[in-house]
Amino acid sequence: MFIFKTIKLSRPAAVLAGVGFFLLTVWSISFEAEAKNTKNKNFSVKAIPNLFFNSDVGIGYGIHPTLFVDSVQYKPYFIKIDANYWNTTKGPMETYLFFDSPHLIPNYRLTIYTRYYDDSLSPFYGIAANSGSNRELYLRRRANFATDVQRTLWQPQVNNQKIKALFGLGIFNTEIDISNSPLLISSQPIGIEGGWTNYVKLGLVYDSRDNEIIPKKGRWLDILAEISRGILGSDYEYLRLTTTLRTYHPLLSDRFIYAGRILAETFLGQAPFYEFSYFANSYQWKQEALGGSKSLRGIPLNRYIGRTKLFSNQELRWMIADFNFLNQDFTLGANLFVDFGWVFNSDSNRSFGQSENPIKISRGMGVRLIWGQNFVIATDIGNSTDMAMGLYIGVDYLY
Repeated sequence: MFIFKTIKLSRPAAVLAGVGFFLLTVWSISFEAEAKNTKNKNFSVKAIPNLFFNSDVGIGYGIHPTLFVDSVQYKPYFIKIDANYWNTTKGPMETYLFFDSPHLIPNYRLTIYTRYYDDSLSPFYGIAANSGSNRELYLRRRANFATDVQRTLWQPQVNNQKIKALFGLGIFNTEIDISNSPLLISSQPIGIEGGWTNYVKLGLVYDSRDNEIIPKKGRWLDILAEISRGILGSDYEYLRLTTTLRTYHPLLSDRFIYAGRILAETFLGQAPFYEFSYFANSYQWKQEALGGSKSLRGIPLNRYIGRTKLFSNQELRWMIADFNFLNQDFTLGANLFVDFGWVFNSDSNRSFGQSENPIKISRGMGVRLIWGQNFVIATDIGNSTDMAMGLYIGVDYLY
């Protein structure tokens, strides 16, 4: 039997093994890069305390440091190492390490990350159009190690356009306990035993953004296929197909920006139910939808999940003012947004937009504090018919 299926995952072992392997890999790569040339590179560390409120997880506390190796020659950075630890009053905790370098290997972008997430109060409302208004809870613990490599296939010298091929590998283990969820006990969806969902990811990426961190114009398109099979050590066999288009366009001036995102995703095969609450992308880890800070702001986390999901975010962004504080450059920004989406299962006969399965809509506003050229502190407030107000504090633009 495949080695990953013979290992019983424990929380300390998963965290220590993943962190240790990650640190060894990153140290080796970073040391080699530093040895080659340090004269034209600047090291900087930006850190914020994880003191935040999120309507889905409660009051959070922890630390979030980020190391940048910057260079005038390489944008948006040469190396980024992002670490994070937070715990919350409602139960969830997370710790992760993330390494990203667009330039360490010529024509390749290398991303490595390891993550542990523990949520003893994970919400479940049902699947697709069968979702009810009652919120039930189950335990979900998830540990993973993953890496992506993007190879530039085409990049003209005169603009920011590029086309890249993506190859990724993920090792995921999820522990599930449904003893406190009568709905999960009665419905018995695929995946209530938890287990391994290891995968290979293939994709194409088109990117013409003028700036990865704070884009003002351009497009960013992902077409991804995530293949999970027993030969990889997975307990489930399925195919996840995801397409995401993000577009950015200045209005009147480059201080007023329209930013839009639309994502479509579907599963083929026997995917576990908890994978329905995530969507894939070409950068960092899977994020949760529909509902919560990464998809439909102002709708509770994972309020709507299904085998197929379609959602969109529409934003107007305003760079209000630039200023200097303690010899650091900052920009104050704001944004208005509307988020909407829809989910369904392949065995459902309910159609898009019908009263039994209406489009879910939220709206709101946010504030951004841009620190230097590559660090963004973010606050969003949203509301919907499902929630009077959702408040989210974190980092980066949503897309």
